[in-house]
Amino acid sequence: MFGEQAVAEAPGDGGLRLFVGMLHARRRDLPRAVPHLRAAASLIPVDPLPRLELARALTALGQTGEAEAALRGISPTGPAARELARVRAAIRQRQGDHREAAALLRGATERDPRDFESWANLGTSLLALGDAAGAIAALRRSLALRPGQAGVQMRLAEAQAAAGRGAEGLAAARAVAADHPEDPLAHVVVARLEDLLGHPDRAEAALTIALASDPACVPALLALADLAERDNRVEQLATLIGLLEAADAPETDTALLRARLACRRGDHAAGLAAALSAPKSHDAGRRAQIIGECHDRLGDPAAAFEAFTEMNRLTAADIADASRAAADYRAMVARRTATVTPEWRAGWGMAPVDDGREDPVFLFGFPRSGTTLLDTFLMGHPRALVLEERPALFAACEGLGAFDALPTLPAGRIAAARARYFAQVDAVAPNARDRLVIDKLPLGIVDTAIVHRLFPRARFIFVQRHPCDVVLSCFMTRFDPRGGMANFLDLGDAARLYDAVLGHWHACRDALPIAVHDIRYERMVADAPGELAPLAAFLGLALDAAMLDHQRTARARPHIATPSYAQVAEPLYRRALARWERYRPQMDPVLPLLAPWAERMGYACDGHQAGTTKVPEITPER
Repeated sequence: MFGEQAVAEAPGDGGLRLFVGMLHARRRDLPRAVPHLRAAASLIPVDPLPRLELARALTALGQTGEAEAALRGISPTGPAARELARVRAAIRQRQGDHREAAALLRGATERDPRDFESWANLGTSLLALGDAAGAIAALRRSLALRPGQAGVQMRLAEAQAAAGRGAEGLAAARAVAADHPEDPLAHVVVARLEDLLGHPDRAEAALTIALASDPACVPALLALADLAERDNRVEQLATLIGLLEAADAPETDTALLRARLACRRGDHAAGLAAALSAPKSHDAGRRAQIIGECHDRLGDPAAAFEAFTEMNRLTAADIADASRAAADYRAMVARRTATVTPEWRAGWGMAPVDDGREDPVFLFGFPRSGTTLLDTFLMGHPRALVLEERPALFAACEGLGAFDALPTLPAGRIAAARARYFAQVDAVAPNARDRLVIDKLPLGIVDTAIVHRLFPRARFIFVQRHPCDVVLSCFMTRFDPRGGMANFLDLGDAARLYDAVLGHWHACRDALPIAVHDIRYERMVADAPGELAPLAAFLGLALDAAMLDHQRTARARPHIATPSYAQVAEPLYRRALARWERYRPQMDPVLPLLAPWAERMGYACDGHQAGTTKVPEITPER
């Protein structure tokens, strides 16, 4: 390269070192760019440009501390103020501090409203903060200033999906990928949106196209590795980690994957070591989650609880006013509970519907109560069609009006709602008419009265588990924190939500003539045939042998879209029974809310089911 030859002849020429460093950076050869930029910053210290370019390169390499140091001394009000704000925002984005990044980028756009790059980066940070509407506005502003930016068009598609306009976003992403078929990153974004919309098979197909274009495309390999782990393809995950290392993927990207692989292989000590070695600046919430899970499996509840607290703190920091969102959801449940009374139900007008469809069965249970394990058992039955947290009921509820107006809901709107529901079901499973539809929606409990109004012959399955184990498990699980799930970011909020939801469920059972069969998680784990046989009779099904082989069913499933994806593929285990007893010091503050429910369901509050022997202590795993 002529530039390198020139530098060899004049190593003290700061302008030349800057020029060669920028050439390397533009070619994305950052390790070769940094020494030249560092030299230029030293040779011409009065010029802020070498230090800005050095900080950009260091940030891209993940060396954010050094990048911050390179910026020291540059005036925030001088001629380089706009570039300084943009570089500092990039550092904050790399560190995961999108709030500070957004503030810096807003300042940059106020100084120069035509700064299309800052508008695009602002959209990225707003999207990370959960402000999809703001992200869409910022990204559209960037594209209006500089049309044709493929990367910004892709982020806009992601923002549209996050705003609930998934089909629109996916169509836009596919259009960009069609215009740039040789760009693997375009196909990666399509894959991300397909996965977000519940089509992991299509996501994998898009990633295959990306890797055909560039077998060493790190984002595509990372996305495929995530799919492999979630689909219980552990050895494929190991192969993909090898490919990532061969592609010189940054340690920030591979460390947590190695930790997840070790945990899936049962080596939680190695998983803990790998997670602790991972930089905190990259997916710090997932890092804390893995650390917590490993400490839990290794028998250190205090360290585990501390890690899960950190996981939830980091998750809460990325959304606007998580505690208010949690309280608002609980208030909605309380209002519905106050509405559901026998007198309210007695005022329901007649609304007969004969659309030729058998009313579905609804599988309810507070999250982490065992609903995924049960739906895997049920999926094994050849007559059962299990919908796992699909949007069919949400589609049915659109346009129904206020909850308290259910008594006067006209027959025509009920028929239209049922039609929307079954259209969603038929889109997922065209043979649904010939099978028993079982709709699994854990927090669908809060819609019990709506379900009964639309499907008066519907039957309900309710999964019980010790309330203390359920609430602790919710706190220890990393959920998407939107809606009611925001309650799981705080142990007290999780217990308050449990109290509210179970109160609503029992109000519905008292006021509505619904047919319910209770399943107990602890009995299902201890004696699956004995617990499932009465359920099969309740559903009008014969107890099929395939129904009892949950591991085979789990392996045959293309994707398990819940946090329980890893556990249901394992043999039935007892380690999660009475786990809360090991966390009694942390659980003590919420026991006054949970103990009455435990006793009502026949559990004793010393951590074991009434009428059974105490679950033995868990031996720490080595």
